Amino acid sequence: MTRKKTRPRTQAELDAYIAARPRPVRNTYEGMYPLHEDLELSDEQVQIVQDYLQAVNFHLPGAAAHDFLVVRWARYTGFQFLQEHLEAYAIGLRCTHPGMEDQHTFIRMSWGQLMGDPEAIRLPVNEPVLASDMMTLARYRDTRTGPSQTGVDAYAAAPDGPVANSLPDSVPNSIPEPVPGADFDLKLLNGALDDVLEQHLTGKGREINSWWNPALNWGVALAGRYPRLKYFESQGRLDEKALAALHSFEARAARADTALQELGLASPASVAESALKQAEQAESGKFSRRHRIRNPQSVTESRPEKPSGNE
Repeated sequence: MTRKKTRPRTQAELDAYIAARPRPVRNTYEGMYPLHEDLELSDEQVQIVQDYLQAVNFHLPGAAAHDFLVVRWARYTGFQFLQEHLEAYAIGLRCTHPGMEDQHTFIRMSWGQLMGDPEAIRLPVNEPVLASDMMTLARYRDTRTGPSQTGVDAYAAAPDGPVANSLPDSVPNSIPEPVPGADFDLKLLNGALDDVLEQHLTGKGREINSWWNPALNWGVALAGRYPRLKYFESQGRLDEKALAALHSFEARAARADTALQELGLASPASVAESALKQAEQAESGKFSRRHRIRNPQSVTESRPEKPSGNE
């Protein structure tokens, strides 16, 4: 039996919950020099945050400023100097309003504010975004904080789809059962293509700040979701609805071939050919995965000096 998850309802319960877990470790890299470090808030600093929430009426729709608990571990974000003020901290907040306990957000405050300086810089108040809103798959979910179905249930066949077992034994069944998750695979593929086309329309090309996300999402979808569908197609396991949707996506991608080339992105045609060849090798026992180094040395680590010719 699975126990129902109990969420902290008071500041003391949240403090105990956080204290029982290891502190997060910030990944730094060579040449990165943060002005401040992450810090654990004292009782006085927690009160400063709570007072500030009230002062600026920080709240989620349907909740109020007093409905938040404060996560004591404040993360320094000022090192992101292209987007953040050098004094900026992000303080995690957990909502306790009934029905909204799974909604977590944060507020930006300056180092001086957290130190209790009445003359400290006040940063522009951020929107009360949820971490789940920032996830790549957020737009495909049916609730704001995540999918209502997860695990095996998330890939259950549509109840109104064709089901082979519903036919009498005497009737030959030529209608394949719906492939679990095929509709979601196609949503991701079309969504990734939408992003690529939008990027191309901006005229920014491979400008890294705008190109990276659509390029990455396209690559992931094309490397995972698309080969899966092409394999099921080759095995005759896609129903008419999924097959039509797959061919519609491929036609869209074919029309966008110029945009894909200009953005340096792969086309579905070449990926499909490679994926089907790999599947054939795997089923015949001729495919072996390439060896990968599990723990490569960081490029920032110093390398041993080469011995001189005198040694």
